Amino acid sequence: MKKVKKVFEKDDITIVNFEGTLTNSSNRSPKTYAFKGPAEYAKILKKGSVEVVNLANNHSMDYGKSAFTDTTKTLKKNKIPYCYYGTIAYKEVNGVKVAFLGFSQINGVTNAQVKETIKKAKKKRAKIIIVSFHWGIEKSYSPNSTQKNLGHTAIDCGASLVLGHHPHVLQGIEKYKGRYIVYSLGNFCFGGNVNPQDKDTMIFQQTFFVKKGKLLKKNDVKVIPCSLSGSSTHNDYQPRILSGSERKRVLRKINGMSKGMHVKFGSNGKAK
Repeated sequence: MKKVKKVFEKDDITIVNFEGTLTNSSNRSPKTYAFKGPAEYAKILKKGSVEVVNLANNHSMDYGKSAFTDTTKTLKKNKIPYCYYGTIAYKEVNGVKVAFLGFSQINGVTNAQVKETIKKAKKKRAKIIIVSFHWGIEKSYSPNSTQKNLGHTAIDCGASLVLGHHPHVLQGIEKYKGRYIVYSLGNFCFGGNVNPQDKDTMIFQQTFFVKKGKLLKKNDVKVIPCSLSGSSTHNDYQPRILSGSERKRVLRKINGMSKGMHVKFGSNGKAK
């Protein structure tokens, strides 16, 4: 996170989708790609100023249930809250309770589960509810009907923001009922490929405003175009912030994919 740490350090909370396991288990699932690392790799998150992780994805059980337990134990030890279906992560900022929910459509999720878990967060008096979904089709630049349905359901039930991942590439951003659905954040700090063809990614930022215990509709949203690598010729596993023509190109790309979704980003990266 060395090249993006300056951004993550300035915000109140940084959440990422943590796609893999922290374990010594050798019980590898019979699949093409399976990810694991030693417990000490949790320091990457700590040093990179990542405060919350989502574990609801198709790689959290890559080395069996024991590896998932190893991962959650390590995260707890490092005081990094995680979200996974009914397990909600909570953080408090300036006296405002923020809830983080995570679901994997790849592994199966229903609208009822989403509704019930959001209801649970509300009962705990969370004023801001951020929902992460692992969903969609790999390498597809457009959200499918399932993504749209789940995203809309989450907002309808009270989500303040919806974040999506799994396609490995960026997808558009939709403004729905005054809230945002980021259909795919793309890859970021990504160790699954030595030289991905599409290295475009982004940091999505939103500032929330709460007045007298109520979340305002006022939005301060910004995208920061990035590359998943510090090098253009290979993957060095260090995402970097883009500038100049590369930055403009990725902004154009995000705007193109978000066409018809009621949002457009200006040259400064902020939503108009």
